[in-house]
Amino acid sequence: MLKAISRNLASLRGSTSGNATLLTALGMPVLIGGAGLGVDLSQWYMWKRELQFAVDQAAIAGAWARTDNNTESIYVERAQQEFAANLSVIEDFAVTPSVQLANFAGGSGNSVAVSATASKPLPFTNFLTGAQATVSAYAQASYERGATFTSCLIAVDDDEDGAITISGNSVLTASCGMAALSTDELAIKADGSPTVDAGWILAAGGIDQWFKDNTDDLIMEHMDGLFDPYESLDPPNPVESRVSRTYSCASTADTTTADVQTTTTVTYDYFQGSNKNNADPYVYGTPKSDTYNNTNDHGTIVANGTESGTVTSTSTSWVQVSGSGSNKIWERKTTTIRRVYNNVVVTPGQPAGNVVPGTYSNIHISCDTTFATGVYIIDGGGIDITAQYEVTGAAVMFVLKNGAYIKVRGGSDSINLTAIQASDLIARGIPSEQANELAGMLVFEDRNSEGTSRNDINGNVETVLNGTIYMPVSNITFAGTASVTSQCLMIAANTITLTGTTDMRTFCPEGSSEDTVIANTVGNVRLVA
Repeated sequence: MLKAISRNLASLRGSTSGNATLLTALGMPVLIGGAGLGVDLSQWYMWKRELQFAVDQAAIAGAWARTDNNTESIYVERAQQEFAANLSVIEDFAVTPSVQLANFAGGSGNSVAVSATASKPLPFTNFLTGAQATVSAYAQASYERGATFTSCLIAVDDDEDGAITISGNSVLTASCGMAALSTDELAIKADGSPTVDAGWILAAGGIDQWFKDNTDDLIMEHMDGLFDPYESLDPPNPVESRVSRTYSCASTADTTTADVQTTTTVTYDYFQGSNKNNADPYVYGTPKSDTYNNTNDHGTIVANGTESGTVTSTSTSWVQVSGSGSNKIWERKTTTIRRVYNNVVVTPGQPAGNVVPGTYSNIHISCDTTFATGVYIIDGGGIDITAQYEVTGAAVMFVLKNGAYIKVRGGSDSINLTAIQASDLIARGIPSEQANELAGMLVFEDRNSEGTSRNDINGNVETVLNGTIYMPVSNITFAGTASVTSQCLMIAANTITLTGTTDMRTFCPEGSSEDTVIANTVGNVRLVA
């Protein structure tokens, strides 16, 4: 009996048939818990990634807003908008982010920091702990504002070698900047021993090493964002400037212009007789009459003494159309011209050396000369302001067309030319928007003109040029000096050469600055945390 029991116990002790069930029972809670925790962790990780992406984009959006003067004050709203736009799964339980300026890399308030949290129960962990799961995210984006540059010397050619060339012993110490749109590796170059203090030197291409070695100017090569500030403008063409005129140092007669409407009527009558003097009225075919209506001609030069009203003139002509002897048939053609004159304007003649706006082929100064306010069109020739004569002009603009040029050569007497202003252009029928854009323009070369290298400024201390000189298709050469009194002298030309003893120390009057924008650089944003 005892032996049998002993054998049974030994057999039971060696049996393994129930281990799997026991191990499964013992491991089931761990298996279920691990699966639940894995699902919760996957959900938590997805929330975390979405929240982190949203704050990253919010920080970047806020930083970009800070780079622009128009949006810098609403950077918080921009960041919050971008945050909300990048939420999907956690949209209903993510809190409004905190957006604020932060310091970065030693700067002050030069980055935007965004932080946010999202809380919600996860099925398994909430069952075990009774608490919500919370995810947090933080992002920081640094920013640098885009820069705006002005200049008082700009070459607009896009690929010329030496688009700005400074040579000889030239002096350029007006710190109002110079720039070249040329992409050539030597867009701005020096040739000789000039003295340069331009403040900043900008080029779409390269800049001569000389400037880096011999100036303290800010130098920016291969620069994006440079542009011609006057590219969209067209020269004005007011009515008074369309009148063809000739410069003379003799006195001139009055000029009368008017709007003229002309109506021409032609009638035909017939007569029978041996000659037109004793012919009697005769019916010959269908009576006919022709009338021609001409549109108004505005600003037409008419005879001095013309007054507003209607003037009619009549002329007749006879021709035999058939028959013979006393049966000859005569046709009488009567032409009646009726002219209606309106807006009659009399421009008084000028004494010697006084010039009025109009279109000139050439103006070669040969006596003391005063330019009246207005726009002067130089068509095909040039304006040559020579030495030894006093030349003045207040509120004037010279428009160069068809290869026209300008030369200013200072002598013992003074030259004082001041650019036209918006009010002067508006008074001449130029729309106010265009007038405001053209205000301050002293010389404007038509973009359709043929380029020329005949433009020279070789003034002296008595040469005063107030305004902008714009020659988009031609070179301009400076070989003297020029002063200003009322506004900075802006030179924008296809190419610019400063040579000889050029002295440009007085480009801007004291306390003034050139505010014509010629470059806008894009701001920079980086995600740094």
